[in-house]
Amino acid sequence: MNPAVDLGQIEGAFVQGIGFFMLEEYLANSDGLVIVDGTWTYKIPTIDTIPKQFNVEILNSGHHKKRVLSSKASGEPPLLLAVSVHCATRAAIREAREQLLSWNGLDGSDSMFQLEVPATMPIVKELCGLDNVEGYLQSLLSG
Repeated sequence: MNPAVDLGQIEGAFVQGIGFFMLEEYLANSDGLVIVDGTWTYKIPTIDTIPKQFNVEILNSGHHKKRVLSSKASGEPPLLLAVSVHCATRAAIREAREQLLSWNGLDGSDSMFQLEVPATMPIVKELCGLDNVEGYLQSLLSG
């Protein structure tokens, strides 16, 4: 078996995880039924949202008699590794909030927030306080 197949499975599952944790928002009603059944608002990972350089290496664990041609399983673990993107986003939001406080001359940290899945860009911008910055800049331009 070609190990490149396993590498492709790992890369694909990780990118699928990025979509799940960061992009794939769907709207549901109070009964939990999906209310948007079209693809116009459904966002999946694209060329500008996936890693530009993505290094995957499979460790050689030797020959095993019970595996077909020494194949390896690469199912759900790579998908769940994509939670690292969500965790990194949470850390970046925390730093952005602290920086915004320091710019306003305030002490302390504003690190209490909840980052849901998916953590879409509008949610991330709001939690970072960028909506406040954009509003402030617009007031400077209009005033």
